[in-house]
Amino acid sequence: MALRCVVVTPERTQLDREAEYISLPMFDGELGVMNGRAPMIGRLGYGTMKLQTAAGPERYYIDGGFAHVEGDVVNVLTGKAIPVDLLDSEEARNALQEALELPASSPEESQIKATAVMKARGQVRASR
Repeated sequence: MALRCVVVTPERTQLDREAEYISLPMFDGELGVMNGRAPMIGRLGYGTMKLQTAAGPERYYIDGGFAHVEGDVVNVLTGKAIPVDLLDSEEARNALQEALELPASSPEESQIKATAVMKARGQVRASR
């Protein structure tokens, strides 16, 4: 029995696929989901979501958000879901360099910089 993976962004339902296995980038590591997994809700990080489908593997850059697993459905709510084939590794490295150069003289600026660096590093890893 396959899992159903539904990825929703603010604009639309980005993806609705059946998969045998799903790997999610969580904020504190990676989570593998197979059929029969216990229900859960978790905070996503910035990185690559991997699906093993009948047609072969698929990979998407996920830009944070939340994942909800219940029964045979995995719902992913995220700001962006981009197929990794569409990511430009040079652009991702430039974004990382720009993020590392952001000021961090106040707690607010430090938080903005940390988030920008995490996003850029996730895109760099995904674009490889």
